[in-house]
Amino acid sequence: MIQDSGSFNYVECRDVETLITEIKKYIKNENVIENIRKAYYFAEEKHKDQKRKNGDPFIIHPLSTAYYLAQWKMGEKTIIAGLLHDVVEDTPVTSIEIEEMYGSDVSSIVESVTKVSYFTKENRAQMKARYLRRLFLSMIRDIRVIIVKIADRMHNILTLKYMKPEKQKLIAKETLDIYSTIAHRIGMKSAQNLLEDFSFEYLHPDDYKKIVYLLEEDKEVRLEIINNIMLEINTKIADYIPDKEVLVFGRSKTVYSIYRKMHIFGKAFQDINDIIAVRIIAKSVEDCYRILGIVHQMYTPLSGRFKDYIATPKNNLYQSLHTTLASKDGVIFEVQIRTQEMDDVAEHGAAAHWKYKENDGNLDVEKVQKEIDEKVDMFNRLTNLEKASGDWEENGYENLNEKYGENVEEAFRNDYLTALVYILTPDGHVVTLPFGSSVLDFAYKIHTDVGNKTIGAKINGVFSPYNATLNSGDMVEVQTAKDVEPQEKWLRFVRTSTARKAIESHLSKKALINKEKQENSNKALIQHTRKQIYRYIVSKNLKWKVNSIDEIQRKLKVLDYKNIDDFLLSVGNNDFTIEEAVNIVFVSKDDLKNSEQLNDMKIRKYRSIIGRDDIKVNGIEKFNCSLAQCCYPIPFESISSFLSKTKGIQIHRSECVNIVNIKKVKNILDTEWIPSKVRDKTYSVKIRISTQDRPGIMMDILSIFAFKRINVSESKMVVSEKDFTVHGTFIIEVLDAEELNTTLTTLQESPGVIKVWRSLSNGEENN
Repeated sequence: MIQDSGSFNYVECRDVETLITEIKKYIKNENVIENIRKAYYFAEEKHKDQKRKNGDPFIIHPLSTAYYLAQWKMGEKTIIAGLLHDVVEDTPVTSIEIEEMYGSDVSSIVESVTKVSYFTKENRAQMKARYLRRLFLSMIRDIRVIIVKIADRMHNILTLKYMKPEKQKLIAKETLDIYSTIAHRIGMKSAQNLLEDFSFEYLHPDDYKKIVYLLEEDKEVRLEIINNIMLEINTKIADYIPDKEVLVFGRSKTVYSIYRKMHIFGKAFQDINDIIAVRIIAKSVEDCYRILGIVHQMYTPLSGRFKDYIATPKNNLYQSLHTTLASKDGVIFEVQIRTQEMDDVAEHGAAAHWKYKENDGNLDVEKVQKEIDEKVDMFNRLTNLEKASGDWEENGYENLNEKYGENVEEAFRNDYLTALVYILTPDGHVVTLPFGSSVLDFAYKIHTDVGNKTIGAKINGVFSPYNATLNSGDMVEVQTAKDVEPQEKWLRFVRTSTARKAIESHLSKKALINKEKQENSNKALIQHTRKQIYRYIVSKNLKWKVNSIDEIQRKLKVLDYKNIDDFLLSVGNNDFTIEEAVNIVFVSKDDLKNSEQLNDMKIRKYRSIIGRDDIKVNGIEKFNCSLAQCCYPIPFESISSFLSKTKGIQIHRSECVNIVNIKKVKNILDTEWIPSKVRDKTYSVKIRISTQDRPGIMMDILSIFAFKRINVSESKMVVSEKDFTVHGTFIIEVLDAEELNTTLTTLQESPGVIKVWRSLSNGEENN
């Protein structure tokens, strides 16, 4: 059914002696083994009246969780935490009791796992950001928390058949989106493969059966081919490296990884080259490179298909040499070469790192965690997030909301759970960024001050602009200038939440400073205008004609001014002359209601030296106005506007139903785009996407936006529980209608997309 992942025995553990036998393979201290046995009996006693969905005693679940942890060779504390991980949540046992019996490490792990589990149950269908925050921030403090959670999830997904179909799909999707992705990020390949394949079987049973059938159909042929290749390699290595213990074995690609290549990358089954692969385990790093030379002499290496992850490890601890070869018979296959320790880490990742540490009687948990934080980029970034969030136990949620806004879940997914690119710094350090990141993202990853002053970068020695997209393997040296500062258009070219928030923070601070300056300037201008009007009235001998305060307020209300200061500011900005101001407001007895020029006078207040310069209203430029969010007009669509008492001048698409309705009762203002002024500006527009629910769909859509340099200011994806299709709403920023149309076309061609269309909030839809 499912490809065996290494030597991992993926079955339920139904007897404590099976667990103890596994533990004895690497723990020889009888006292430790006895402690684990006692922890089992304690958990068994506390869960004695509880049953699982299939009627089995509940203890089977924590026992199986501990069994998987033992196969990863985890230490005493982690295995005991695995045995006890449900007692605080499901029994009267408290964290304090756990700490008194088993110590603070075990208590801390159990408590963190309990809190994460609580948020999972709170609203599993929606996968609230609060759950992700708790999960990730628990990982920062102690990676053993997520290792226990992964083991816990592995048993849950193994027994998913006892759940209702709708629950099966929800849990499988959550597993595929979150747990298998985290397992990948921390290098736990065996867990990742098993979680992916089992989840995939429940989410897409027909596709799963099809691929299993294709694998079984030519299984015998593949086995014969791989056995012959292994024999050839073994014989040749023995000739060149005698007296060295070298293991050569074959492996087949997992069902889900084949599905990804077929469904997402559009490959036919027969066109997938690395369904079969050979793994070679050498004694030393030197032998790895010697064996690489041997296999390159034996077979033809394919150009561009060699990767040296020993010299430049992936940021999930993974190290290996990868090369794709072609035999004389035209068979294409992959060879992976690494040491036994590298293989252990490749299969078990961060768990393998812990197995060398926790059995040390003098374990310093903080020191070990720091080592992992430095080696696993995901944790390094999350640690920085924790520092930015302050005291996350007390204030973390609020601080994270302030840092990321409302879309915390989206930010986490985009920054930590998407495909990565690996960028080299001039001093040889590897920096990881989400796929589609730009020079600006890289600069802000280094430091906020560097990002704020970026003008571009040398990419592989060639100067490139700050909006250039980076690819894995690029050597990047950021170029800065003292007089540079972030601009609003930079938001269009960043992929990471860190860069986005740094730019928005700078723009916000600058806007606040400008606002304070403007307020002070306005106060001075109002005072100066007041004196000018008074002098004019005196000079024209009009003091005896001046209207009462109530009459002046009435006239200002007709002109849509809230108070006299607003009107004086408008006069000071030359919207009205001093003479007009006096005659219209201060001395005139005209009620203004029958004036033909009333509409023109009312819109004068919206003229401003800091108003929009890309739109002309009634033939006049520089107006304070806003683009309506019911229809999101963009250049160069036909537009109209009207004057609202509450919202000022609102710009709509001419065919917008709101404009059509308003024409019946109000004067519509002539409005048009100014072509020379719309260059380099971006405009918000709402689009909707309906797709099949498949793994990675969100990442693929965002990758299209990133590739086309389209900024996404808001997004929402909802899975229909009825047919498990995905319905997404995105507010994106485009240059004009032409760019919107090409973007919609590109999205429509993405695998799995059913329909893409422009959305109009008033009910009018562009399909």
